Amino acid sequence: MKNNTIIKYFAAMFILGALFTSCEDSIDKDNPAIPYASIGGYNNSDDIAPDNLISKISFDNNTFIDAKNGVNTSSPTNVTFDSGIKGTAYKGSSSAFISYNDVSDKIKNLKSITQSMWIKTSQHTGGAQCIFMLPKTTDFWGNIFVLIEGSTDGKMLLKFHIQKDVTPAVTWAGQFIETGGTNKLEGMYDKWKHLVWSYDATTSTFALYVDGALVPLPDSITKRFTNDPAQGGLPLGNLANSNVSKFIIGGFQQHLGTPWSNPDSWMLKYTGLMDEFRMYDKALSSSEINALYKLEKDNR
Repeated sequence: MKNNTIIKYFAAMFILGALFTSCEDSIDKDNPAIPYASIGGYNNSDDIAPDNLISKISFDNNTFIDAKNGVNTSSPTNVTFDSGIKGTAYKGSSSAFISYNDVSDKIKNLKSITQSMWIKTSQHTGGAQCIFMLPKTTDFWGNIFVLIEGSTDGKMLLKFHIQKDVTPAVTWAGQFIETGGTNKLEGMYDKWKHLVWSYDATTSTFALYVDGALVPLPDSITKRFTNDPAQGGLPLGNLANSNVSKFIIGGFQQHLGTPWSNPDSWMLKYTGLMDEFRMYDKALSSSEINALYKLEKDNR
């Protein structure tokens, strides 16, 4: 009698299990996975201004490949990888950088620009670390770069350089833009931060964003001119790079050797993490940048 009860029990359990499996299969077939809700009208970060995205280096699978072929033929030096905001990330050090030998015409001929990336770095107290640079063979400062200056107050001082090399020459051909003084950025160290900057040639305006939000900056920083506005300066207009050779992430052009001189002692390589490096040939809108931040943060 007892054996019959046990047999009936296991038979019932088997039948119930088969029924539940059948129900689950039916539910899966009738109810496909619910897609992610769109953010700003986009489902994926690559949906934002796809025709204007001219460089995308994600560092995934421990590679340096530019998915948009903006820069090619990479030569990494002492670069390692770590966990990123999406997949793996570039891990810098005092000796690490990447050189790309081939630069596309789309990057060489940038007139407006948006450049975005995730960074995670610690405060350093001396010199300046270069995140990336578009070199110029005939100039000490190159065409375009982003630096993190040394800090002792826990706030980040960023320095940007843009170029308008035209004939006839303008007085302020090479321009430095920095977040110094009361414009230093707080809360930027030892955590992942989404950093985006842009220059819009149609309005001659620089803009800076952190974690999808526009950083309030005075007109003395955001408005760009060809010469001193007190002397009747004109809006800067289109950027114009010149004598472009190679592209470097994590270092100065001087770290590449000839034809540049040796780096000065204050010229440091970037020692932090970097992920999802992007470059667009237009100034993205605030809403596009906010969506890009949220989508990449959501691993999309």
